[in-house]
Amino acid sequence: MARIYADNVVFLMRPGETARRRVERAPDTRTPPSNETVATCRHTAAATSANATLGYSHTVAPRSAVNVEVQPQAERRARRAPLRWVLLLAAACVLPAAVLTWRAVVHQASLQHYATTTGEQRKLPLPGGGIVLLDTDTAVSAPAGQQREWALERGRVQFDLASAATQPFAVHAGDGVVTAAGGRFQVSQLAHDIHVVVLAGTVSVNLPGSNEQLTLRSGQQVDYGYDRLGSVQPADLAGARGWPRGELVFHRRSLAELVAAMNRYSDTRLTIGDAALRNLPVSGVFDAGDPVGLAQALQRSRLLRAVKVSPYEIVLQPAAR
Repeated sequence: MARIYADNVVFLMRPGETARRRVERAPDTRTPPSNETVATCRHTAAATSANATLGYSHTVAPRSAVNVEVQPQAERRARRAPLRWVLLLAAACVLPAAVLTWRAVVHQASLQHYATTTGEQRKLPLPGGGIVLLDTDTAVSAPAGQQREWALERGRVQFDLASAATQPFAVHAGDGVVTAAGGRFQVSQLAHDIHVVVLAGTVSVNLPGSNEQLTLRSGQQVDYGYDRLGSVQPADLAGARGWPRGELVFHRRSLAELVAAMNRYSDTRLTIGDAALRNLPVSGVFDAGDPVGLAQALQRSRLLRAVKVSPYEIVLQPAAR
């Protein structure tokens, strides 16, 4: 009869299984078992042999093994708890951004965009009367179905409004808002600043960021930008009335300004070859989109000479002495 000793463990073997199975454990330094303990073990072995004959086979695990199995589950639950809070916090942060993005996409999809190419001018009718004139290389937008609120993205535009309009007309440009009930005015964004000219009627200019506001009347103009509102100045009416007719009207303006204005209307570029010529005062009326005619007119003044270096570039140099 095989004798199997183990601490709180009983192995029940299937029929035919040999009794060579052993339980490895550390050397026992305790007192040898008494005769009663040996008898108890013999009785247990006999019961094991009888159960094996009946076909039972199972292992009763030590109590410590159960604790070892339960501990990892508790650790996993403890690790999942902070992760759940992290996911909830991430969702709380991402959801508002997603909503704002969705609103921005919907807003852009509801806008009607209008633009002109180099050398092109375009007229658009306004509901209830009035005309919007887009200058060359200009882009504007307005909500679909509601064209009393426009946004200037770049370039220059003139609004000719019906005087009987009941709803104020608003133009968003840069950091400011230009509003009017009627009349004719121009808004341009050709450099960093916004330029507003009133040809007829009354216009209000408001900068929400700095809470600045002023009123322009016919024949007045103002520049603003970066939450800075300039002072009211007399308008350059000749120049403001010239570009809608396709003319560049200059009165003692710098050559650099004239060249920049002409280059907006043509693919043939004018270039100033000497920095000393940039501040040269120029006066005259020039056809927009005709850089060759401008170069020839300047050369006839004998103040400079025009050199065509390529089919698409004319360089302005000081006159030969």
